[in-house]
Amino acid sequence: MREVGPIAELPPAVTLRAANIVAKTSSAIGRSFFPALSQALAQEFGVRWVFVGQFEPSEWDTASTLAFWDDGPAVNFSYHLANTPCADVRDNRACCFPDNIQQLFPQDHMLAEMGARSYAGAPLRAADGRVLGLIAMLDTEPFACSDTIIQVLELCSGRAAAELERIVTASLNERLGRIIEASISEAYVFDGSTYRFELVNRGARENLGYSMPELRKLTPWDLKPEFSKREFLDYVDPLKTGQVPVLRFETNHLRKDGTTYPVAVELQYFPDAGSVFFASISDETERKKQEEREQLLLREVNHRAKNILAVVQVLARQSAKHEPEDFLNRLEVRIAALAASHDVLVNHAWQEVPLEELVRSQLGHFESLIGDRINLDGPALTMLPSAAQSFGMTLHELATNAAKYGALANESGTVTISWELTVNKEGERVLDLRWEELGGLEVTAPDRQGFGSMLIERSLAQQFGCKVQIDYRPEGLTSRFSVPSKLVLAS
Repeated sequence: MREVGPIAELPPAVTLRAANIVAKTSSAIGRSFFPALSQALAQEFGVRWVFVGQFEPSEWDTASTLAFWDDGPAVNFSYHLANTPCADVRDNRACCFPDNIQQLFPQDHMLAEMGARSYAGAPLRAADGRVLGLIAMLDTEPFACSDTIIQVLELCSGRAAAELERIVTASLNERLGRIIEASISEAYVFDGSTYRFELVNRGARENLGYSMPELRKLTPWDLKPEFSKREFLDYVDPLKTGQVPVLRFETNHLRKDGTTYPVAVELQYFPDAGSVFFASISDETERKKQEEREQLLLREVNHRAKNILAVVQVLARQSAKHEPEDFLNRLEVRIAALAASHDVLVNHAWQEVPLEELVRSQLGHFESLIGDRINLDGPALTMLPSAAQSFGMTLHELATNAAKYGALANESGTVTISWELTVNKEGERVLDLRWEELGGLEVTAPDRQGFGSMLIERSLAQQFGCKVQIDYRPEGLTSRFSVPSKLVLAS
């Protein structure tokens, strides 16, 4: 193998052959240059194969031909570079193997299939030194003038590399342009002197409602009602004078129809790229809405937490006042009942709560009896959060009393909990909720009203205008609650 370094002085033979090739390819530009160069090299040196290849950026071990000459124009192909002479070229050096190429690269099966004996190649280097591709020549006979061949290849590689770099750059720019144009993020380019828009991508045009010709007549302060012309110029001056590399700020954009929307802006200035500003802008409408929802939720949680603490305070005071002998136990179970209602509300995101689910939550200790000694009957109704806690506490008190003194205090009593929607005399829809016990211990009216009874009768009446009827029948307690449905049920 002969490695070739910088060319100091060109022999006349090299100059003559290079001039012939330049004459044959001078009119070809862009992609058409590569097949013209391949043909010119093959005819000038009388070799069978010439190709110009490009290395794949994402697969450094693969090359694809841009032009292939095989005693005439041939179909392009891709190949792996491992164990080939092209791998040496890829490693940024020109090389020539005048003979015995198959013996030197025995694992390159393509050489054997072609029947090649000689090989010469030169890298195509970008302006920054990167190797973009290569030019290679092969033949079935040994090279007679290997020095001339390699020097001519290196001379031709300069023009070929420039054409390839233009194609690669244009392809990348075109791809980037398509991505930016199709992006839902807004992208703006405006002149650093006139401040008029030069480029605005589709996402921005569609959001604003302007066409590109219309936008070319506008400036940033035409779209930003919070800025006057003077205010905007003063604001971007640190960017334009190089004091800061980027400006980030939030403002509002004005659409063609007069509506506005919030945006977050990242603004840069490029003095060496045509003296232009580039703005990357995101529509913050959804983020702002989410922030508002979160703030509303926080206020709602704060409000409900205060309400729950107020309920707990009342439970503690009234339990201590009416039932001092069993204060701690009664307070604990009532707070547990409140927590059960709270769990149901949380599971439904503090929205409407299914009435049956609320009832079941307050019968947790008697779950095994539901369907046997405890019967539930009623249509599918949903209760408002404000009513769920109060009715939950009421159901808890009834279940506790039934377990101590009523139908659930023995092995045979039953409880029926039913509900329905009715219409009263005034034509108002009413929720009728009934608690009916039967077969338990004999019931007698209490000598005094405990906190549980007070909670059942007074709390619901005061909060929701609920009519409460409690009948202490000897065979079993019956309680009926009639309340305007609009105050306690979801529409």
